[in-house]
Amino acid sequence: MRAQAKLNLWLHVMAREESGYHSIETLFHRIELADDVVVCLAPQGERTITCSEDVGPEHENLAYRAAELYCQATDWQTGFHIGINKRIPAGGGLGGGSADGAAALIALNAMAPRELDEVELAKLGSQLGADVPFLLADTPKALAWGRGDRMLKLPALPQKHVALVVPEFSIGTADVFQSLAIDAVPPRGQLSVDDLTSWSRIAELSRNDLGRSLVIRRRTQLADSLACLRAAGAIMAEMTGSGSVVFGVFHSEPDPRALSDATGCRVVLTRTAINVEGPRRLD
Repeated sequence: MRAQAKLNLWLHVMAREESGYHSIETLFHRIELADDVVVCLAPQGERTITCSEDVGPEHENLAYRAAELYCQATDWQTGFHIGINKRIPAGGGLGGGSADGAAALIALNAMAPRELDEVELAKLGSQLGADVPFLLADTPKALAWGRGDRMLKLPALPQKHVALVVPEFSIGTADVFQSLAIDAVPPRGQLSVDDLTSWSRIAELSRNDLGRSLVIRRRTQLADSLACLRAAGAIMAEMTGSGSVVFGVFHSEPDPRALSDATGCRVVLTRTAINVEGPRRLD
């Protein structure tokens, strides 16, 4: 599986539920940057995962957790081995862990004795995180709300170049939400079709409410990087997810070295995705 990263072209924070969870509304779009995830069946009792980068304890890895959840939900006593070649920066708001988890679910579903349907698979994914249902879906773009499990699939926007500015630090999602004052977030009006299908209109509407969090505002390097992207000609620039990666969308490919010098950060170039690749059998 190619586990594609995602951008939040906008992210609006809605009401806070009694559980403490914040509902959101977001416009997701996949990008071509992707991890490679290989899932192999193994004898019962053998469950392992390897990764090209150290991303924490293996049993906390979202792909491993997703595979265990799938086997438990389907009462499938198989073993598995998962191998991940990381390209998506970890802890940056690009959905890398969620993409790997979604890839594990899709791969196992393709090999299972009884395949789950799209709705059943999305319900499993929603237990792992708000990004997972979108990254399970066969669409490059979607408007999602609630906990990310309510979704309107949309066709891809015309392909554009994307520059990802990757700081050396990561930011905890829980910390961002805890330091966000909901009453400081202005409401958004109704959406039109043009608001969802036009780069120029999306650029006008682009706003990540999590940028108002005190945790984000203290990281002045993020605001400086956004200013550098706009000065370099980005048609829109915003933080994705809860950070720490910020991105710029460009009509033509920008100069990564110039952007790296200007921001003081690593810069990764990619493009928006126009389709979603399904699982490919290796046997």
